[in-house]
Amino acid sequence: MAERMRTVSGPAPPPGAGPTLEALLRRCVQCGLCLPVCATWLASGDETYSPRGRLLLTGQWLAEPEAALGDASWRDALDTCIGCRACSAVCPSGVPHELLEAAAGAARAGRAASGARWLVPLLERPAWLRALGVAAAAGRAAFTVALGRNWRARGERLPALRRLARLVGTVPRAPGSDQRLLRRLDGLAGGAATKPGPLPVVPGPREKLLWFRGCADEGLLPDSARRLRDLLAWAGADLDATAPTACCGALAEHGGCAGRAAGLRARNLAAWGDGSPAAAIVTAAAGCGVAIRDYGPALPAPQIDAIAWLARRARPPFGSVPLRVALHDPCHARHGQGLVAEPRDLLRAIPGLTLLEPDEADVCCGSGGLWSLAHPQLAAEAGRRKAAVLAGTGADLVVTANPGCLGQIADGLALRGGPAVIPLGDLLWYAAMRAPAAAAGRPPGPLAVPPACT
Repeated sequence: MAERMRTVSGPAPPPGAGPTLEALLRRCVQCGLCLPVCATWLASGDETYSPRGRLLLTGQWLAEPEAALGDASWRDALDTCIGCRACSAVCPSGVPHELLEAAAGAARAGRAASGARWLVPLLERPAWLRALGVAAAAGRAAFTVALGRNWRARGERLPALRRLARLVGTVPRAPGSDQRLLRRLDGLAGGAATKPGPLPVVPGPREKLLWFRGCADEGLLPDSARRLRDLLAWAGADLDATAPTACCGALAEHGGCAGRAAGLRARNLAAWGDGSPAAAIVTAAAGCGVAIRDYGPALPAPQIDAIAWLARRARPPFGSVPLRVALHDPCHARHGQGLVAEPRDLLRAIPGLTLLEPDEADVCCGSGGLWSLAHPQLAAEAGRRKAAVLAGTGADLVVTANPGCLGQIADGLALRGGPAVIPLGDLLWYAAMRAPAAAAGRPPGPLAVPPACT
């Protein structure tokens, strides 16, 4: 179903798809259970920005595609769908997310290229993202000098700077060097300082995995990506990242560039080849995981999220981390891959850590890749709401496992003076570093983990 529906991205449903779409549409009983999990409805209060409102408008598209695509309000209502899949996850009638995604794809493909779509070829390249990270750091420094430490709040009150300040504030970032991360978390956890050094080689069976580098992690969070690879190796993975893969295609797909997305899928499949001795293709960013999973039977090995692999693996015990931690579930992990228990199991396995469950865990933070650039006001409202919910837990630290979520939540929490947010993998790496030498299986002398990329 998902493979067939993904092709519905033109001005009208392709021949023969109409009855299938109409049958899916008729499943909706207008019960309203989707409303409390829809970030755009919560941010706007507008029924046309809700799942059931958009489904009614989808019916209009099926009946009169040209009239629907010619209506600016119709295009706006469908284009503002984030694609978080929360509505289909709670729908008692089983209305699939592909239906709304098909109509949203038609809305995006049927309009002129927006100011956000031209960014697709740039944002899917790690080199450009690294440049963006440098520019954002410079922008934050400039805003701090000009407006003070509370520059986000002051920028909100200045229309000329509001959008630029938000863009600068939401670019994902995390502690770069290992020493910087250790100092930050040691300061929160208290006690003796954690000694920097390589994670140990752990005896036991190992599993070969293909590592998908992706764009955002490698471009904006390279040190966090490296620490995650080291953590996987510590737990028994032999990672192969030699295949010259491209962007997964999610950014192009969500930006209405279906042809470009198809080309990226073909390039990745060609790079991996027809077969592989690897047990799985492991992904770090939740959006990449869903996109690659949707490649379907052509994949040479099944896709698995890095957090899911760690949770299922027999690994050494973590060290104590006495912190109160709130977890934010990325939509494409929770709804797209069904990863709910796995990150919680890992956090509960850390001695001393108290896991805090925020309200509205099903609700999107409002990042959505290019979506937040195309709809900055809705994205800002959703981000502020998510930050308030996470800060309300009283956590010392917030963790999440997706780059876009990281930047969106960090901006919202900084605006209200809330706790810091870091990648989930960084916290797990820190817990592994704090493991007692005997429990972690460390040999008498330091022994570096083998290279993560063979």
